[in-house]
Amino acid sequence: MKRAAIAFASVCTVLLAILFTPRIATRVLFSTVSPRQRYKVEVSQYRPFPFYERAVFLNVYRDGRTRVVHKFLYTGDFLDSDFRDLYPNPRFRSEGIYELGNIMNNGSTGRPGNLRIANATQREISYLLIETGWYKLVVLDLKAGATVDLDLQYTGGLSCQAQFADSEQRLASAVSIEDSADSKENRQLSITVRGGNVAIESPKPGLRQSRCCASDRPDPEHEWLY
Repeated sequence: MKRAAIAFASVCTVLLAILFTPRIATRVLFSTVSPRQRYKVEVSQYRPFPFYERAVFLNVYRDGRTRVVHKFLYTGDFLDSDFRDLYPNPRFRSEGIYELGNIMNNGSTGRPGNLRIANATQREISYLLIETGWYKLVVLDLKAGATVDLDLQYTGGLSCQAQFADSEQRLASAVSIEDSADSKENRQLSITVRGGNVAIESPKPGLRQSRCCASDRPDPEHEWLY
């Protein structure tokens, strides 16, 4: 009985260490300023002691004030490539749109598409993260009723996650995309936030709901573990 109690206490200690250990060895991987210098985006990595897993987060500052705090981007272990190799070339596509990585990490291109992003609510969205292949795009401060049109290459599927500026509520969705081998025209895609949901849609068939979110990070319900 005593041994069982000791074993149980040891397991509890390990679990507490996982959940509450300090985030040590944090370092900034990328720091990028927008063209008009209104935004600064920092991508940071830490390794929670004593494990070998790596977690990468996004922090956004607007006019010197924190706008997005500790947005989870990626997790990997010592067997995975460095995040900077997987998602190189961080840059601003425009003043409020940040991106990093490439659709394919072997130099080839993905499928061509046109993407419309719409905030069909009366609330401002602080960020909307879009992921496909080895590419991540973040739309910052999407105003109520606003739309954004982008050219977007994709491969295999598309996932997104959004958070309202006035709450911690997060919305997420993901789809797999199947195209015929001989299809050459741009696929029309849309990401629309309505009420408490976000939908990824296309007038062309081939979209199917899939697991959210990207394969290299957990869904919003499990981000608290990091």
